[in-house]
Amino acid sequence: MQAGKPWGPIACGVGLAVAVLGAQAGPAAGQGALAKAKAAKTLVVGISGGNAPIAWMSPSDEPLGITLDLCSQLVKREGIEKLEVYTMPFGSLIPALTSGRIDFACDTFFPTEKRKAVVDFTDIVFYNAETLIVKKGNPKSIHKVADLAGKSAGSYEGTVWIDWLNDLNKQGGKVTVKAYPTATELIADVAAGRLDGGIVDAVLAAYAVKQNPGLGIELVSDYQPREKQANAVALAVRKDSGDLREAFNRAFAAMKADGSLDRVFEKYGLVPPSFYLKP
Repeated sequence: MQAGKPWGPIACGVGLAVAVLGAQAGPAAGQGALAKAKAAKTLVVGISGGNAPIAWMSPSDEPLGITLDLCSQLVKREGIEKLEVYTMPFGSLIPALTSGRIDFACDTFFPTEKRKAVVDFTDIVFYNAETLIVKKGNPKSIHKVADLAGKSAGSYEGTVWIDWLNDLNKQGGKVTVKAYPTATELIADVAAGRLDGGIVDAVLAAYAVKQNPGLGIELVSDYQPREKQANAVALAVRKDSGDLREAFNRAFAAMKADGSLDRVFEKYGLVPPSFYLKP
C-alpha cells in the first residue's frame, strides 16, 4: 500500500486528495455512489498506483494516468468539487469497493463473468492489446508474429505471448525464444539488437517510447493484434451504484464526441488513439 500526500485544488478547479486507504463508513443505505459524492462534494476512488500509463503515483505522490484523467473529467462534468484518490494493491480494489471504503475503482479491469457477479462495470474504455516492438527502423522487416520465424524473439515470463512463440516453433518456425521478468530488460535487448522482436502490451510500449524517444525501439505500425476483443478493459462500481456507472458512461461518450478522449491518449503517446479505442 503506497502512502500519498494531500493535494489542494488543481488547475481544472477539481480538488484532488491522495491518501492511504483507511477505515471509512460503508455506503449509505439506498444512496447511489453518484448521489453520495454530490452530497459530500467528493468522489472517493481507488487505484493500484503502479501501472503507468494507466494509473500510477508520481515521485511526488501525484496520481496520474489515463483512468485518473477520465475520473477527473467525470467529477468536473458532474459538478463534484473533489476527487479523493486512495492507492492500494490491485487485488484490494474490488474488496475496497464492495465494502464501501471507496466508491469507484478508477483502474482497469477485464470484465470477467466472475467479477461481474460481484461488481458492475462501465462501458469498455479501451483495448489493452499486444503489439510487436522492433529495433528503430525495423531492420528485419517484422510486421506480424509469423515474421519472427528464423529470428530471436521474446516476451514476459508466463504470458500467453511466450506460448505463441513456442507454437510458432512447433510449426517449424525456428524462433530463438527468450522470456523476460519485466519489460525493461526486453526493451533493452530489442534496442541493442540482441533480440529481433518482442511481444508486449501496446499501452506500455507506446508510453515508454513517448517518455524516451531515444529508446531505440518502435512499435510495428501495421501490426494487427490477435485477440483485441479479449483485451477490453473497463472501470468498476458497486452493484448499488448504477447512477455512477451511467454518469461515467455519459461523460465518456461526451469525451469521445468532443475529441477530448483522443487527446488523453495522445498525451500518453498512445497514437493513433483509434488503435486503443476501437475493437
